[in-house]
Amino acid sequence: MNKRTFFLIGLLLFSFIVSQQSIAANSAPSNSIRTMATILNFLNHYPGDEEKKKLKKIANNNKATMQERTIASAMLNLQHSATEGDKRKLSKIISDNSASAGSRDLAKIIKNLNHKPSSADKKMLKNYMW
Repeated sequence: MNKRTFFLIGLLLFSFIVSQQSIAANSAPSNSIRTMATILNFLNHYPGDEEKKKLKKIANNNKATMQERTIASAMLNLQHSATEGDKRKLSKIISDNSASAGSRDLAKIIKNLNHKPSSADKKMLKNYMW
């Protein structure tokens, strides 16, 4: 084989490795998503005092994404279900393709929440908890 063939094979391998690392990095949930998924998984009607402290930290954390802060605020306002105002904000996150999959999934769960997450919701939440 000539140099050009080796170069192309090397370039393809390098591209493959970089793309796999990028996919893995983008699919790992943030600490905020992990925390909120855990709280949601065990939620019963509304978050307790300890959960509210964690949610307030996320809602006020400038390092969290705007979507994560919005979700945390919606969770703080939960009283058996999300408020109408929060549902509108969550709908925007759900339709935002630039939002992480975790943010979109949590937004869907909270928007449709009725007292506690469904069994299907809990299966999805487990993907983000660990």
